[in-house]
Amino acid sequence: MNSPLGACPVSPSETLRYRSYGTGPSKIVLVHGLAARSETWKDLVPLFPADRYTVYLLDLLGSGESAKPREADYSIRGHSRRLLCFIEREGLRGATLVGHSLGAAVVLVAAVEAMIKGDAGAVSALVIMGGPGYLQRLPLMAEIFENRLAAALFIALYAPDIWIKVGLKMAYYDHRLIDREHIARYAPCYRNRDAKRALVETCRSLVPVDQEEITSRYGDLTLPVLLLWGRHDQIVPLSQGTRLEAAIPGSKLQVIEECGHNPQEEKPQVTFSIIEKFLLQTAG
Repeated sequence: MNSPLGACPVSPSETLRYRSYGTGPSKIVLVHGLAARSETWKDLVPLFPADRYTVYLLDLLGSGESAKPREADYSIRGHSRRLLCFIEREGLRGATLVGHSLGAAVVLVAAVEAMIKGDAGAVSALVIMGGPGYLQRLPLMAEIFENRLAAALFIALYAPDIWIKVGLKMAYYDHRLIDREHIARYAPCYRNRDAKRALVETCRSLVPVDQEEITSRYGDLTLPVLLLWGRHDQIVPLSQGTRLEAAIPGSKLQVIEECGHNPQEEKPQVTFSIIEKFLLQTAG
């Protein structure tokens, strides 16, 4: 995870940062989830053969190395529009978008946005990993941040490891992964003050104001879509995947056993095998 850091300005105050790996003709953009950063793809990226794929690890606005402006649209639609701008400005039209959790919602909305604009060619295929396509109960931190005092304390105070461990216990089926290395992947999301401020704003914008309009367009999508879920996902339940499979024509739901919300970390080899099979089928 030490390739040069790229920069893509999408507005005067908004710059997205990313790293790329490989030199292959197939372009893949990985988009992380809530309270996360591109580092969370660390186990998956090396599995992509460098001569076949160029993989882009994007930090969403407010996360990782990307800009964290105080005044910004941190909603799912805001993130999706910046993603489409990133694709256009970096010459990645026709890339496959792989999103996890919040990132999955972002890439799904981006595909809908591109379709509505008559630019379906911007994205060639989608991989939705544990992503909410419909309204559901908000994550615990989002419920907490509805209280402005709690949100202000979160931003102001140092986050001990126990806070991070609580989130990972919800995310991982295999709690043996809750170790120093995995905690370190997420710690900056909880300890950088600007990142915490952006996280609070993102949590307060998780429900799209036009949710019904977005979901009503799922049936119009014509690009290949893979839905990938852990059997024991406690954050975005498997029922979300089954609903999306029923709504998106031609989509296929794949379930990984003994796996929670983060297949790319819990079952990276299985996750890659499923994704690569999908990519080979869509290429053929």
